Amino acid sequence: MLNEIKKATLEHSDEVSRLVTKLLQALVGHKRIIDSEKIGITTRKLLSEDSGFHAFLYQAEGTFVGVVTLSKSAAIYAGGYYGVIEEFYVKPEFRSKFIGKALLDRAITFARGQGWPRLEVSTPERENWQGTIDFYRREGFSDNSIGERLKLEL
Repeated sequence: MLNEIKKATLEHSDEVSRLVTKLLQALVGHKRIIDSEKIGITTRKLLSEDSGFHAFLYQAEGTFVGVVTLSKSAAIYAGGYYGVIEEFYVKPEFRSKFIGKALLDRAITFARGQGWPRLEVSTPERENWQGTIDFYRREGFSDNSIGERLKLEL
């Protein structure tokens, strides 16, 4: 079976949920419990709505091994609507095989097709994830002059 990238639909929600759960376990699993059931519910909701949320899955030899999710956002500083990479994950055993690059290229192509003038991503903390930051920089991403993204839980 060939390797391919598929735009996720509601029927792919379980695969998207599994990969995003693995991402969150790697990023913050040491700080908090990851509720995979809640992730599944949210994934199904987002994939079933016309909400500006999109996901792409990388399938290698019949198995989904990577995911990138994008959302539509808007800001005056960005010139209007733009895209945000929300989640991006490739299973460890499939890294360094250009799967991440292929997923990112697909996300960029999609963003251009939406007419978005930019694509942003929040990166994890530098001290633990320098390789991730280096990957984005190699692919043309630069520092956001606005500053680090922070959050307020509501």
